[in-house]
Amino acid sequence: MYKSILGLLVLTAFSWSVKAQNAVRFNMSTFDAIPLSSGGFENGQHLKGGFWNAHHYFRNTYDTAWKVWSGFSISNTKDTITPDFTNEYSSITGGGISGTPNYVVCYGGGTIIPEKSSPITGFYVTNTTYTYLSLKNGTVFSKKFGGSTGNDKDWYRMKIFGFQGLNKDSVIFYLADFQNDDNSKDYIIKDWTWVDLSKFSNTDSLVVKLESSDVGQFGINTPTYFAIDDFNAVPPYNLNMYPGLSFENKDFYNLGNVWNGESDTSGGFVYGKLYFENRYNTEWNSWSGWAASKDKDTSKSGFTSQYSSITARGADARFGMDTGNSFAVSYGRSIIRLPYKTGGWAITTIRFAYSNNTYAYKSMKNGDAFSKKFGGILGTDPDLFRLLVIGYDDKGNAVDTIGIDEMRDEMALADFRMGRNYLNKNWTYFIRSGFKKNIVRMEFQLESTDIGPFGMNTPEFFCLDNLFEYPPIESVEGIQNYVLKVYPNPATEFIILDLTGVKSLKVFDLQGREVMNIISPETNKIDISGLPSGIYSVRAESGKGISTGRFVKYNP
Repeated sequence: MYKSILGLLVLTAFSWSVKAQNAVRFNMSTFDAIPLSSGGFENGQHLKGGFWNAHHYFRNTYDTAWKVWSGFSISNTKDTITPDFTNEYSSITGGGISGTPNYVVCYGGGTIIPEKSSPITGFYVTNTTYTYLSLKNGTVFSKKFGGSTGNDKDWYRMKIFGFQGLNKDSVIFYLADFQNDDNSKDYIIKDWTWVDLSKFSNTDSLVVKLESSDVGQFGINTPTYFAIDDFNAVPPYNLNMYPGLSFENKDFYNLGNVWNGESDTSGGFVYGKLYFENRYNTEWNSWSGWAASKDKDTSKSGFTSQYSSITARGADARFGMDTGNSFAVSYGRSIIRLPYKTGGWAITTIRFAYSNNTYAYKSMKNGDAFSKKFGGILGTDPDLFRLLVIGYDDKGNAVDTIGIDEMRDEMALADFRMGRNYLNKNWTYFIRSGFKKNIVRMEFQLESTDIGPFGMNTPEFFCLDNLFEYPPIESVEGIQNYVLKVYPNPATEFIILDLTGVKSLKVFDLQGREVMNIISPETNKIDISGLPSGIYSVRAESGKGISTGRFVKYNP
């Protein structure tokens, strides 16, 4: 085994030497940046021996004589019904994690090799449709798990070996387990389920083998398939409070002032437990989605100024004071994925700072060959350039859009309606209650009144910093959560809660520290005069359930 791994290292030494020097941390293999036609798969027929994704190599073997494969194949097929070999590329979930299209199917076991020895958090796994239905119902080749009475002690499992040099360790994970005396606890994995590999520490390679209690004269009767997604992902956990994301991490900038995906081409990066999607086109040397930047040069204009904020800096974490060094740049429709959770997450509050990108700002201020000067020659054209944030559930449905209400939550980067002549040149904080339903991802998109035959003429860029969700995600299952209205806001001496029958309330600062705790308050008017200036979250319990809101305390 070790010799075979060394052989692969030699064969791929050139590609590794190019990749390793540009490696970016926080890499997670989502497989979504690998192009596949709808309902398609890549099973190794191109004889490349495997594929790279986010600095991990997934080995594949293809036999041209028999046209059969083993190891890892990429797929986006969705068939959860067909129960036989013709449906070997589908996961029983009907797609990837959180409604994403691509995932990987493994047949017969396989090998995964990190670009360099590093810790591996784990991955999400589920059964393929073919295997799941075979275990559930039986076939002419394999038995129904549990047997006719349900009492057979059947099992189907993965054995994962982690290698570090000649040393190895192993983890066992059951894809189906009927060994419990209580048949109600028998199960066959049907959802994306976390496999924890944190015990391996630094890892040179992973080898996955499959074992089953259903064995015949030719070996395992159970179809030896499984599906994985989000390799080296953020482990599942409950989120109570959430840190701000300021994009200051030095690992983004090993090559200079900008990370735009060129050094990675894997589809994005994990930062602060969130996944920021990025698409880099090597043929055109172009990118879209999210980039990280500390470019402060606002003297340039046009496409060469795409990585700077017009503020010439990032945003500070308090009241939009521009003292930060780094920020994120969005181009096109940009997606942030939350950690995986069945059914998605309840976002109670969303908060971030946004500003104009230098390219977009100067195009709107002066006009250029592609886009108009906002306001027109006379300054009276009712032009608008605004940001929207759309929340999606785990079925891919848009459940709520933030930023469409002019009176309450519109995020205008430029607004020339009704003579306003407003062109944003500062970091602006946006704070409001979250999405109406559970979501798995947020999509940031821009809208402009300057539209041409090919779409938006205004450069489709903006900058984002200090992304908070506070408290971001309700961690207690089954609790009904309501938006709590708090006024006045900002407040100096007191706040009033628009809620009756309050049993208790707590106030938290931005670091998640409890700064007030009141049991059975006598009135809805709460004295906050003793609090320092800042942004606070309120969590109130009443007969209605749990209500959350936020307010700004300002000491003049």
